[in-house]
Amino acid sequence: MEKYGFWEMNTEFKKKLKKGAIDEARRLLYNMTQLYPQLNDNDLQGNKAIIHNALALDRVVVNFNLPYFVEYAMRLADSDWEGDRRNGRVIPSLGQRITNRLMSGIAERPEAYIKAVMPFFRKALQHNPSNKDNLRHLAQLYVRVKLKTQAIALYKQLLQRYHDSYLYAELAELVSEPQLKVALLCQAIVNQPKEAFNMGNRSRLAELLQMPEPTRAAYEIRKSMAARKKAGQPLPANVERIGRILAEYTPVTEAEQQLFYQRMAPVADAFIAH
Repeated sequence: MEKYGFWEMNTEFKKKLKKGAIDEARRLLYNMTQLYPQLNDNDLQGNKAIIHNALALDRVVVNFNLPYFVEYAMRLADSDWEGDRRNGRVIPSLGQRITNRLMSGIAERPEAYIKAVMPFFRKALQHNPSNKDNLRHLAQLYVRVKLKTQAIALYKQLLQRYHDSYLYAELAELVSEPQLKVALLCQAIVNQPKEAFNMGNRSRLAELLQMPEPTRAAYEIRKSMAARKKAGQPLPANVERIGRILAEYTPVTEAEQQLFYQRMAPVADAFIAH
């Protein structure tokens, strides 16, 4: 690799990655970071190349050490925080893309990881303080440090503007009142058009409904089990257990359950509005 300069390594990195030569691509990116201090990078294009390559590897390498590249992310130019529109769709900026990857699953990350990424997340909040993803990341950080009230307030703020299924589902995890959990999970299901992404929501709803309304719970667990079977996924132990408990019940019809979702909607809306 010593025969390559920084930009030659960058070109070679893309070729190796395209071929699936992941280990060689990783070595090339490491060598780029070693050469970077000697690079004349006044326009920060070399810095940007390293971040692009790190994100590319993060997509294909399990547990890739993306926090190693925080120092490069901290040097992003202001223009790298500007999103773009293509064919009517908003394309997140480079800064937001690396923020979203670094903050993924932040509520379960170890303390050392959080310490490593927090300086960059603070920078991301400065650039995009009202960004939906950043507010969600902040809410998850509140969950991480057991500031549940603040997390709930942020989720309410988000759901007053957006109706993403995952926002309803994550808020349902934070509330303790059973009927409210049910109402929020109903909204999560209604706002998720892809059944493959509703498997977890349906099994959680079935668990909540199995005692008070077993025929509704039977509907939800069977839908969850059918979706898992269609996706070729094994049944988790808790889903299998609920399925066995509810096997003797005749599920409500699709129309009856849709009416139930409609009845639960005002409960969720009232909570979110206040």
